[in-house]
Amino acid sequence: MLRMGLIGGGFTLLPSRNVLARPLDSSLSNSPGSPPTTPFITPLTLPPKARSVAAFDPVGTALPLQSALPPTYYHLIEEERFLKVHPELPPTRLWGYRDANVPAGSWPHALGPTFIGRAEHPLFVRHTNQLPTNHTGFGVPEMTVHLHGGHHEARSDGFPGPGGGLSPVFGPGESYDYCYPLLPPGFSTGEPDKTDQPATMWYHDHLLDFTSQNVYRGLAGFFLFQDQIDGHDENLNDGLNLRLPSGEFDVPLIVQDKRFDSRGQLVFDIFNHDGFLGDKYLVNGAIQPFMEVKRRKYRFRVLDGSNARFYELFVVKPNGQQVAFDLIGTEGGLMSAPIRNRTSIFLGSAERLEIVVDFAQFDAGDVLYLENRLRQDDGRGPNGTLDQGVRLLQFKVVGPPLADPSQVPDALRPFAAITQAEIAAATKRRFVFKRRHGAWVINDEFVDLNVAVASVPKNTPEVWELVNNGGGWWHPIHVHLEFMHVLKRNGQLPPLEERDGRGKKDVINLGPNETVEVFFKFRDYAGPWVFHCHNLEHEDAFMMARFDVL
Repeated sequence: MLRMGLIGGGFTLLPSRNVLARPLDSSLSNSPGSPPTTPFITPLTLPPKARSVAAFDPVGTALPLQSALPPTYYHLIEEERFLKVHPELPPTRLWGYRDANVPAGSWPHALGPTFIGRAEHPLFVRHTNQLPTNHTGFGVPEMTVHLHGGHHEARSDGFPGPGGGLSPVFGPGESYDYCYPLLPPGFSTGEPDKTDQPATMWYHDHLLDFTSQNVYRGLAGFFLFQDQIDGHDENLNDGLNLRLPSGEFDVPLIVQDKRFDSRGQLVFDIFNHDGFLGDKYLVNGAIQPFMEVKRRKYRFRVLDGSNARFYELFVVKPNGQQVAFDLIGTEGGLMSAPIRNRTSIFLGSAERLEIVVDFAQFDAGDVLYLENRLRQDDGRGPNGTLDQGVRLLQFKVVGPPLADPSQVPDALRPFAAITQAEIAAATKRRFVFKRRHGAWVINDEFVDLNVAVASVPKNTPEVWELVNNGGGWWHPIHVHLEFMHVLKRNGQLPPLEERDGRGKKDVINLGPNETVEVFFKFRDYAGPWVFHCHNLEHEDAFMMARFDVL
């Protein structure tokens, strides 16, 4: 009952400091729908890039001995701020990350700063919690930050709470230092896998039992990881760089759904353990913005940052006609080859997919839309598609045709599929995800961070069978530390974008009664880690488990 909250009194018990927080009225599920807003009158904006600070002495963390280059240092601050997410709403109270180079009260964006990481160039990031100690309402002003998709030591992973010898949670007035070496997995064995890791990643709060509330409040930001192949410079023709669209033509997009009261403040139901859905759609923190695009290719890195909503996204003309594009990457980074002429992408919570859209085929003045046609009525998951859905983002084509040096080559980041010999040598494990007594379990157990459900030898092959036995519910499953090679989905070859040898994953969507087999080697870093459902309400109630790498 303590873990579930003191429901009878309308209170929630915080996990580490035994503080009681009463929810505001706006956190109750019987609030009316959000006020009406006019779409496509707000320009799409990108969060500023993170700027380095002077070197500091990191506490509790150090570079691996294999890191040859000196580190770069950053400092972020967790703070409360008020921003307008739409011109027709009052400023909204948000929580977010601020670059310490920017004075308090002047951070211009709902998202935190975007990191541009370079392979083998290590980073230290200090986080300082300046959230209010007298906070009321949903959310908990205690932090632990997860770099989603990262490969680093356990103490820098944003472990959700005390357990396994880690206590990474820091409260108001406290700081915590993270080390991201950005070394290729396998570096410690002398067999580095440079096809792994460079990817579209993101960072967010990961506090046990309260991730859904804190992320919904705004604690999220992008981390874009590059190397010589994906060099973020379309003009560099050195024989290694792929020359994908770059600079202003490389656009990260986080798609979220939220709900607002008449005062423009966020509404959240703290007693909803099924999956909270909003009725307003935000892209990069603004409700249904527009973007002016030039007549050339753009790379879009699309992240489902919603708590529980799935999306099937199309690029469409005003009459609904679908526009084809190239699918080039998943959350595991660039695929071995693009999938040409796709017309939609399917995303579960925390999934990322990368597409290239060529606007050279359109005339100045043309208008297109990013449209979600997936129907979802509750936290159970999607329940069909629509002929026309909600348009999340408007593209306005402007200007004359541009010279475009970018390209999407036929080979992106080739890698070998896992061999049958490796599969045969792997340790097999089975994890079943289902509902029990109104909450969520893995192998019939609620999360207990003091107990590991598996002990995994470092650098050895593992095949995990992920089974959804949830009675019609969907679960996007995220495993920390390593990307997954998907071997089978329901006994068959999986879709092309998640098929081993074509793409890698760190989130696996488990539809009702589905089974997916995935292959790992947990390389380089021992310690406690977690895997969980990324429907954040399912994660918080309590579909998460700890595993140890030995």
